[in-house]
Amino acid sequence: MARGATGNATSPTPTIITIDVEEWFHGHNYLAHVPPSTWANQELRVERGTHRCLDLLDRHGVKATFFVLGWTAERFPDLVREIARRGHEVGCHSYGHPEVFHLTITEFREDVERALAALARAGIERPAGYRAPSFSVTPPVHHYLSVLQDLGFRYDCSLFPVRHPRYGQPRSPRTPFRLGPGPDDLLVIPMPTWRCAGVNLPFSGGGYLRLLPWPAFAFLRERARRQGVPAIVYLHPWEMDDFRPEAKLAPWQRLRSQGQQDTMPVKLERILGDGIFATLGEHARNLCAGDGLPVRRPVPGRGLA
Repeated sequence: MARGATGNATSPTPTIITIDVEEWFHGHNYLAHVPPSTWANQELRVERGTHRCLDLLDRHGVKATFFVLGWTAERFPDLVREIARRGHEVGCHSYGHPEVFHLTITEFREDVERALAALARAGIERPAGYRAPSFSVTPPVHHYLSVLQDLGFRYDCSLFPVRHPRYGQPRSPRTPFRLGPGPDDLLVIPMPTWRCAGVNLPFSGGGYLRLLPWPAFAFLRERARRQGVPAIVYLHPWEMDDFRPEAKLAPWQRLRSQGQQDTMPVKLERILGDGIFATLGEHARNLCAGDGLPVRRPVPGRGLA
């Protein structure tokens, strides 16, 4: 099977590149130092990093999924159009990058609807996929997934079944499931982990990918593949940029937000150098074409049944 091609349900496990198109200050580690009221006055860098991603993907002939923030789409609609023009999938990453577990279900719907409106003005009418900021669809708000289904999304990629102080949910499913048995029921694709000694180990993006030495990433990716889990790589345009904000972060926040930032372009180049690739939307369609996806129904405030 050729590089860059998409397989069927029996094909080798693909690598899926996903990029969350947001500014450096949208990360929640910066929230206390760069609150939303100051965003309009910050240096905007998203175009630089996104174009670097686009050019690198073009050189390798790989298509990716770009989850675009509505806030970004309003200010850079031409950037969104350029992503689509180059043949990549555009998904929704919320409007204002809120932590979903801090929103009521009405506030969540309003944020997503505002994001969809911003994407529509940039030429993206019906994105198939949604990813919550910081993977913040956690068990108390798993029932918010029904809002995404109501709004016409085909799949979600917001659950990260690991231990983490913000979005941790280690008991959540590691493999895809649907909210119901019908063809229009939402498909949920968790972020990849390797299950070892009863622990889910993350490896595939953000700080995990930046801070892991390359041999460790390659080892974890291969072990996860043996468990049938694809490598859904995720990164941000600011991780492809040499800009270093001067916000006064705590040492652990600076490590998470900027640690080994210069390694991301090198690692992405290596990831793109070999393998079978698919967009997340293509992977979702292949999953839906197969048999045996389990059905899990969210219970308000209690997670998934």
